[in-house]
Amino acid sequence: MKTKTLAFGSIYFLILAAVTLVGIEIIASFYSPSWPAYALRSTPPVNSFPPGAELPAWMVAPFNSWGMRDRERRFDPAPAGTVRTAFVGDSFVEFQPLRHSLPEAVEERLLRQSKKAVEAVNFGISGTNPRSYYYRMRDVALPLSPDAVSVFFFSGNDFLFGDNFKWEWLPPLLDESPGRSIVGRVMPHTNWLLVNRLRLSEVLNSNEPIEGEFATLQQIAKEPKEQGLTKLAQHMKRHYYPNVPEQKLREILSRGDGRLFDLFADRPDDQEYLAGWLPNLILRAELTPTSFNSITTPQQADAAIHQKDIDGTLSWLVAMYRLAHERNVPFSLFIIPTGGVDPAFVDFWSPWPHYYSWYLHCDAMHERLVKALRGTDVPFVDLRPILEGRVDTYRKSDAHWTESGQGLAADRIAEQLKATLKAKLD
Repeated sequence: MKTKTLAFGSIYFLILAAVTLVGIEIIASFYSPSWPAYALRSTPPVNSFPPGAELPAWMVAPFNSWGMRDRERRFDPAPAGTVRTAFVGDSFVEFQPLRHSLPEAVEERLLRQSKKAVEAVNFGISGTNPRSYYYRMRDVALPLSPDAVSVFFFSGNDFLFGDNFKWEWLPPLLDESPGRSIVGRVMPHTNWLLVNRLRLSEVLNSNEPIEGEFATLQQIAKEPKEQGLTKLAQHMKRHYYPNVPEQKLREILSRGDGRLFDLFADRPDDQEYLAGWLPNLILRAELTPTSFNSITTPQQADAAIHQKDIDGTLSWLVAMYRLAHERNVPFSLFIIPTGGVDPAFVDFWSPWPHYYSWYLHCDAMHERLVKALRGTDVPFVDLRPILEGRVDTYRKSDAHWTESGQGLAADRIAEQLKATLKAKLD
């Protein structure tokens, strides 16, 4: 009798647990986006720029139902006669302050040169890295049956430190890529909701928004320079550096004859916007010099590299290539250099050497990664040669391409994809 009671109790517990989990997942589905949005990004599928400033229409237009800066897509095979490519990457693929996303710009070029219809599907999500690219490509981009997939690696913030691609016998409980986590595989809506609410993704845990900050800073940027610099220093002291004298904060921010403030003046193209993270990073680097952020030459930067970080990053890129190769999908990897290739960018940041030191590190790692890739069978394009020495190809504040820089890159990317897809495009 005792055995029967125990068995009944166990079965009852399992049924109750299953019903509870199903109920939780159903409730979570009302607070999370639908497929494939919940597999792509950990923030709601809406435009990420906050209200409170006069912004161009393309910067405030809602994203599509997948959460992408793209036109609406259907999760179906491409229409007959249409060549479909998938673009996977971070903000360089998504980037809002430019008139077109990178996939749009490349699609336009391919359409001009092709006899076929072309789709360049945008899977660019700001604030993500190659780990996220892998699962985004595996779980969403490749199941869309593209004729080719392109991955974009930015040397400014895509390196993975101490993280190698490997099979995990015990996946994490939660992850921003649901296909990687235990909860995500069986309760994807619950996984999304927990990651979102607990701020567990890369983009969420690296940004602590100050309410109304963007609008406040845009108003400060419209002030006369001297008054605006004072107000900016006051803002940074109030919200970021309460223990640092305001005069010291102002001295750092006003270097180079106040060029940082001048950067946000109105202009017809490539308008730049003051965001709190930028003066925060500048002040953090200049207030706390270390051996790491005091590097001033490429040679010093190269000597500071740990090869294991290059190898770990490389392992994820190789894994993505193998994933596409196993499914017979042509794969292209594009390596994006930092603003260090733009002489105007380098000159602009010269008054803040500790801040600029990061770009020296990234440039050195870029070169190491390109060298390592040459020892693999991964098809890749280093975009550095087409950007090297070209002035005003990078925005000074956020280090993304200007319209000119994106145009140069889009030309080279379209050229590569045209060669990769020649048989299908002709």
